[in-house]
Amino acid sequence: MAEIARRGVGGLFDARGRDGRMQYWLFLLLVFGPLVVLQIILQFALTMPPLDLVMATRPGTPAAGAPFLEHQLRAMVTMAYASLGLQLLGALLLLTATARRLHDRGRAGWWALALPGAIFASGLGQARRMAAMAERMPQILAEMETKARPDFADVLSLPARMQASVGIDWPAIVGGLILLWLVVELVRAGTDGVNRYGPPPG
Repeated sequence: MAEIARRGVGGLFDARGRDGRMQYWLFLLLVFGPLVVLQIILQFALTMPPLDLVMATRPGTPAAGAPFLEHQLRAMVTMAYASLGLQLLGALLLLTATARRLHDRGRAGWWALALPGAIFASGLGQARRMAAMAERMPQILAEMETKARPDFADVLSLPARMQASVGIDWPAIVGGLILLWLVVELVRAGTDGVNRYGPPPG
């Protein structure tokens, strides 16, 4: 903890030296804990429909559900952009810390570039899914308008049905496998004694 405090804000961008496992995982907790909480708050605030739209969605009036669905689609797209922004911020903060941790393992810090690459691949997969869902939205709205009584459960299950129709998300799968390899590297103990990146952390 003292080492993390000693590095300070400037240490966020310094890839020199070595970080032990405890330093690295505490850094993750202190930096990414608030980022995850912020993303949850944003998701809740952006995707929660206004009460007047919920109240206007009544059985027997198919057209009344259209504003609700349009709001949900806009909220999902906005949340996708907000998530991508937060993921990029997290990747930039994590890059140098991961390089220092890999130095402790005796590996070149350049391997840390696998992390933003994997995160980008996952974000790219999510963006592809959102674009495909946006293309299908008019068709689904037309289907719902033909129903005599659109069920409120149909409206709430819309995102899940649209996600299922997109198919396998290969970029996210590849990104996940890269992240798995990197996590295995990061949890293993560092090299004993001095290595080419400096003395052991401590």
